[in-house]
Amino acid sequence: MGHKSPVDELVDGIDAIGTILDENLPALKARLDKLTEKLIDTSQTASEIKRAVLTTDETQDEFKRVVTRMESRLTEFSDTIEALNRRMDQLQKTMLELIMETGKTGESPISDDSELSDTVKAMEDRIKKLEGNRLLGGDYKNRL
Repeated sequence: MGHKSPVDELVDGIDAIGTILDENLPALKARLDKLTEKLIDTSQTASEIKRAVLTTDETQDEFKRVVTRMESRLTEFSDTIEALNRRMDQLQKTMLELIMETGKTGESPISDDSELSDTVKAMEDRIKKLEGNRLLGGDYKNRL
């Protein structure tokens, strides 16, 4: 009985492999479980990163829309100010032309208001009187 048949040696080899597998199977299973947990954690982290990227993209798009609206409103505001400046220039030009016209014709631009016209005339008379007194060396204490 010292000699084993090839079939017996094959059976002993298969038993040895089974024993090795039985001894190492719990360690392999534990490693597979850890790898599975890491895979789940990595998948969750990747999903969170993907959601964060999507949120960031949405926020960036919203910022772009807000900036575009602000630029549009600033352009409108600038255009409005330019239009106001043009109108103010036109008004100023018109007022200067009116002043120049009234100066040429000698008419008062507010001739319809007789009380104001009378007051202006009285003031002009007083100024002429004061100028006359000053030229004649008059007393300035009782000017008005």
